[in-house]
Amino acid sequence: MTQPVTLMIRLVPWQDRAFVQAFDRAREQVVAEGLTINGPKAAARAEQLLRGAGFPLARVDVERSVDEALAHAAHWTVWREGART
Repeated sequence: MTQPVTLMIRLVPWQDRAFVQAFDRAREQVVAEGLTINGPKAAARAEQLLRGAGFPLARVDVERSVDEALAHAAHWTVWREGART
């Protein structure tokens, strides 16, 4: 039996419609390429696609505990201008 995949996404800034649309396209492309959407390779690919779509400082951070990994779950924080420190 296949485990359900859970991905929680936080977009910063979420009010930027063009950024949100670019992320949606990147996420769809990642899925179409067959990458496991909650894994680090998918996040890296989404970041690459966002940068290619005109957001050169975009960053996708993956947060996943051991329990989440076993449950096939993850959290992404997607930054338009890179993470704020």
